[in-house]
Amino acid sequence: MLDKLSDSMQFSAAALELRAKRQEVLTSNITNVDTPNYKAVDFQFSEALKQATGTGKDEALLARRGATLSTTHEGHIGPLQSGGLSTQALLKYRHGGKAALDNNSVDIEKERAAFAENTVKYEAALRAINGRIAALKSAMGTGNQ
Repeated sequence: MLDKLSDSMQFSAAALELRAKRQEVLTSNITNVDTPNYKAVDFQFSEALKQATGTGKDEALLARRGATLSTTHEGHIGPLQSGGLSTQALLKYRHGGKAALDNNSVDIEKERAAFAENTVKYEAALRAINGRIAALKSAMGTGNQ
């Protein structure tokens, strides 16, 4: 049971950290709205969460990149399990909008909407973690004493 609890908290922590990293990416896009030749970037949250929690298809992702890695022992770290949450490989240029005359591809309205949505989801994830911790403290009889 403790393993399930730990896994649940680690999943929530990974989701929260990825939301924070996405906020940084979106902030960078908004900050560079007037930078000539700047290309807006973002990442798919669900894909990054799969990578971070080890529930994704690591081998398929590596195969698409033309790389193959293998481990020789169960305890070895897998190909994409760096111990941290690196979203650098998942960053992609945003497409669909027309670039400005200075070749800047930031659509400020889309960036603001994505920023607001990510903020709401970050706060919801934080509330969920806090609620889980409060429930655990209450169950252990250590809450609000």
